[in-house]
Amino acid sequence: MTTQPAPAVPPRHFAFRMWVFFFGYFIVGGVVQPFFPLWLESRGLTAVEIGNCIAFPILVRVLLTPFAGVFADRAPNRRFVICIFVVTGTIAFAFAGPAHGYWPILLTTGAGFVLWGLGLPVAEALTLTGVRRFGLDYGRMRLGGSVSFIIANLASGALLGIVAPDAIFWMILAALGGAIAVSFTLPVTPRAVRALDDASQGPRPSAWAVLARPGLIALFVVGGLVQASHAVLYSFGSIYWKSLGYDGVDIGGFWAISIVFEVTLFIWSGLAVRTFGPFGLLLIGTLAAIVRWALFPLDMGPAGFAALQALHALTFAAAYLGTQHLIARSIPEELTASAQGIFGMMSGILLATSTAFAGPLYHSFGGDAYFFMTAPACVALVILVVHRLSGAERA
Repeated sequence: MTTQPAPAVPPRHFAFRMWVFFFGYFIVGGVVQPFFPLWLESRGLTAVEIGNCIAFPILVRVLLTPFAGVFADRAPNRRFVICIFVVTGTIAFAFAGPAHGYWPILLTTGAGFVLWGLGLPVAEALTLTGVRRFGLDYGRMRLGGSVSFIIANLASGALLGIVAPDAIFWMILAALGGAIAVSFTLPVTPRAVRALDDASQGPRPSAWAVLARPGLIALFVVGGLVQASHAVLYSFGSIYWKSLGYDGVDIGGFWAISIVFEVTLFIWSGLAVRTFGPFGLLLIGTLAAIVRWALFPLDMGPAGFAALQALHALTFAAAYLGTQHLIARSIPEELTASAQGIFGMMSGILLATSTAFAGPLYHSFGGDAYFFMTAPACVALVILVVHRLSGAERA
């Protein structure tokens, strides 16, 4: 008679501790994404240089993410790896304060954001452990990041109404300090539980055989293209709104609206995945991206921008959830960090390329640069249609 492994029991408060981590980690993004370009502008950088400062860490992170994934899969635990990345990233970014000129700012901020960003795929892999091994809800754990992003948007926008743009550096540094604190609260899966789970899965599969399937790679590319279509918004959204006469509170509000709707989708992520599946979520995100970027250059006033920002629930959250659940359904748990690294590499290459073009496009076309962001989304749509017609593995 074969003895079945005991059911896996999660570490204490696993879901809550992941929620807290994402809350603290994404305060950084809530300050950086809307207001870091304004800080670069206040330091005298041109549109092209601003685009390069945003693209550079993405591109470097692309090169390092696969190695970070392998390191995380072999390290004693993933909390250890995440703490290393966040602490060293904060130290590197601190040198950006006294830096002046394009190259010093590019290198110091780039190093900081590269190291900070390398922690995210590892944290995502830890979260997927909770989904697959303990039956937890991914969206509800990831929700903490969305909540903090909203708070950071609104608080930073309000502060910029009373302080100089130079204060943005100190806001980012303080947020990074908070990310360090929450990193040390992450759960660690007990070795005994991992051993039982690994034994029940049989022999370790070939990483190449699992991760190099054409249908899987095609959907990774789709997810990356949809995320890459956000390049002009991420690089110049706040500068664009500022040029239209909106103040810091308005700009923070626009960013917050996008995350409110993202939060809503994450709350109902279980129902969304059951209803549409990973492929359906990717398709919805792709179609929404085409609509969003085609309409964004049209100044439709505050209500129009609010509606377009609400589409972030689809262009970011739906596509992101589709990719994460694709990994959860298709990849063995012991290879999830590596899979996250491959997806991070693909999406990073696409986003870095798109961001590198964002600077010259915004410099030449202003708000009309958003029209060009429909191109990666259209390519993603073509890939999805070919994927489905070719009868590739269903997601």
